[in-house]
Amino acid sequence: MARPIKKGIGYFPLDVDFLQDIKIRKIMRACGSAAPTILICLLGNIYRDEGYFMKWDEDTRFLVADDVGTSEASVEEVVRKAIQVGVFDQGLYDKYQILTSHGIQERYKKAAYQKTDSSVNEDFSLIEVNHADIGVSNSGNEVNHTGSTQSKVNKSKVNKTKKTKSPAYAPDDLNFKAADYLWKRIKSNFPDMKEPNLQKWANEMRLMNERDHRSYVDIRKMIDWCTAHEFWMTNILSANKLRKQFDVMTAQMRKPAAGKRGKHEVEPKWAKPDYEAPAEQQEVSAEQQEQIDALLEQIKEGRGKPIR
Repeated sequence: MARPIKKGIGYFPLDVDFLQDIKIRKIMRACGSAAPTILICLLGNIYRDEGYFMKWDEDTRFLVADDVGTSEASVEEVVRKAIQVGVFDQGLYDKYQILTSHGIQERYKKAAYQKTDSSVNEDFSLIEVNHADIGVSNSGNEVNHTGSTQSKVNKSKVNKTKKTKSPAYAPDDLNFKAADYLWKRIKSNFPDMKEPNLQKWANEMRLMNERDHRSYVDIRKMIDWCTAHEFWMTNILSANKLRKQFDVMTAQMRKPAAGKRGKHEVEPKWAKPDYEAPAEQQEVSAEQQEQIDALLEQIKEGRGKPIR
């Protein structure tokens, strides 16, 4: 019986700027300084065993945690964040529970070009499939040999299968949830609006959280406020506008209402120009009229006190 062919490779390239990669820095920010060690361990397992992917399950998570000397929860957190930022492909993880990426597969193909079989499972492939390349070693084979005229395949005959890129933000991602919430609030105000690109909106939510340092709670509160405000509800019709106007709306939202600055003095009725005394106050009784008439007589005769 022939010995099973080892799919993995003996080494893999690690960029000197590995820690400067924006994706790696995001993972470190979210998961701590141990994240790069966990990632390198994951990549080592991928390239060593299958060469371009790794099945992700509870046993694998335990083994990686044991190798690194950390908790399984920490490993799982790094994997989740790595999928979110695009280090590993979201679509293939959701469908097959594997960890891989376009870059991993490209590096594997380059490193394993002399192997007897360097092919990639079509279901897992994220690179363009060239059916002339069946992963045969270039040893003694002119088809794949560098410089061979037979290696030039007519592009019109090459069947290239383009894989649909999976969304960057899954439905359960906090950024996508925030984008979807904003859209539903806007839709309730303007039912005829067409649905936007929620992936772009989700990216704006991510920028608000990561670059502008706004919590998802504050973002949700602002969405509630601006979509109910008479002026802003007609102006904040996208996640981009929400981000641009966030500071202005925050200041306005915190501004005290005019009625709360001081006590509102109510003008008395008698001070109004059109005020008329009640009818009962305008009438004079007969007795009062007699007293008034007597007083007037006294004044005429000089017996009354002068009125000052």
